[in-house]
Amino acid sequence: MKNSLLLIAVLLFITPQMVYSENPDLKERLRDHVSVLASDSLQGRGLGTAGAERARNYIVSMFEESGLKAFDDLGGDFFQPFRFRQNLAWIDAWNITGYIEGSDPLLKDEFIILGAHYDHLGYENRDDEQTIYPGADDNASGVAAIIELARYFSDNPQLLGRSIIIVTFDAEESGLIGSKHFVENSPVALSDIKLMFSFDMVGMYEANNGLELRGMGSMINGVEIAEAGAARHPLNLRRTGNNIERRTDTAPFGDNGIPAVHVFTGTKSPYHKPEDQYHLLDYEGMEKINEYMADLVSSFSLQNEILPSSTLAKSDAPALSSAGRSGVPAGLIINAGSGFHRYDDEFFRANSSFVSSIGFYLQIPIGSYFTLQQELLYDFNGSQMEEGIFRRHSVTLPLNIQLGTPRSLSIPVRFYTFAGPWFRYNFAGTHAGNTLDFELYNEQEWGYSLGFALEISMFTMGYTQRRALTGLYKDSQLNVFDSNGYFTLGYRF
Repeated sequence: MKNSLLLIAVLLFITPQMVYSENPDLKERLRDHVSVLASDSLQGRGLGTAGAERARNYIVSMFEESGLKAFDDLGGDFFQPFRFRQNLAWIDAWNITGYIEGSDPLLKDEFIILGAHYDHLGYENRDDEQTIYPGADDNASGVAAIIELARYFSDNPQLLGRSIIIVTFDAEESGLIGSKHFVENSPVALSDIKLMFSFDMVGMYEANNGLELRGMGSMINGVEIAEAGAARHPLNLRRTGNNIERRTDTAPFGDNGIPAVHVFTGTKSPYHKPEDQYHLLDYEGMEKINEYMADLVSSFSLQNEILPSSTLAKSDAPALSSAGRSGVPAGLIINAGSGFHRYDDEFFRANSSFVSSIGFYLQIPIGSYFTLQQELLYDFNGSQMEEGIFRRHSVTLPLNIQLGTPRSLSIPVRFYTFAGPWFRYNFAGTHAGNTLDFELYNEQEWGYSLGFALEISMFTMGYTQRRALTGLYKDSQLNVFDSNGYFTLGYRF
């Protein structure tokens, strides 16, 4: 079966390549697109600039010239407008999208997306001088590539079984905002989107010794089909794999269980620098990549099925919700710090000693800003009292409500503060070398936690203050309370 699929893939590559080889002006058209999009007059295509508007107008004119159809659900033009907040300002932005209908009556209601972000870093003024970041490789090169693929497939719709959506995303540099908006407001059902390619920096093929297709393994037989086509052209594939790239517009699609591939040559161009100019790009390499990708897209469009791999199904399939990933995230948490006992009636505190705890947590997202976190901890606590060192072994159950920055699928960084109650059951310990007598000491305690943390992808770093409201002793007239401060590390599974 596997050999048969590879044979079919090779045969599917033959016809598109013959058609594309009759297109001798491709390299020059790619150069022309990049020279316009990376020109000084477009001001680095920064958000809110006149240059960004000129870029949009150019892209729309190329879409119209190529024969792309606009989605009726988006108002019948190519624009998908949206707004987002950056610092204290609301920013207007626009994705630009159209489609080419497939020729197979059974497959044409399914879609493959070819995307590229068109925004860049804009410009800055220093000492009355304007410095422009033209963004030739990042990402005028990707926009040029999908413009020419739109032209190619519009001229040769018989090479498509499934329909193709062409989209240029805005606000990628601000955190994949355009692609996230597209996914959340898709003009077609997400279940009908079977595959996504993000062309992001494809202008340095020779300098990077090949092309990367990160995420080809997110679909069944994806790597085998890609390698079969690369051998035919020939084209050097440097890197494929299962993992969907998180730093480009593939991320929101992968988070919805859609196989998504980063088409990328590398960062050997002057990445995010004013020197990223159009004359430095490798247009012969871009031509080679476009010819190969035309074949690859045609091949996938004609397959009976495009199925996510088991890796994608396990790790990336949860759909978007207002809180980010669905489900109940769980992880490991470790606390280490110092603890002491407060003698409230005597305005006195014992000396500090090392305290720690380790255990597990569950998170229940509540909207974009709030999360409920339940923890189960083995807790080692105590202090240095006047009579000697006091140590206890406990099970502690904190329940905290977190208030933080909005959760984002594409920006895996979140800062939050938290507070909540905790319950502790003390089951063993010593005081000055003697075993604790729980006829004297409370076995059960209640208290509250306060803290803050920074969450970066799967990891959390923070600080937790935990104070008891229940006294250490059963004798209510002796008011001694436990107090601990921890540095916290967490890892989400």
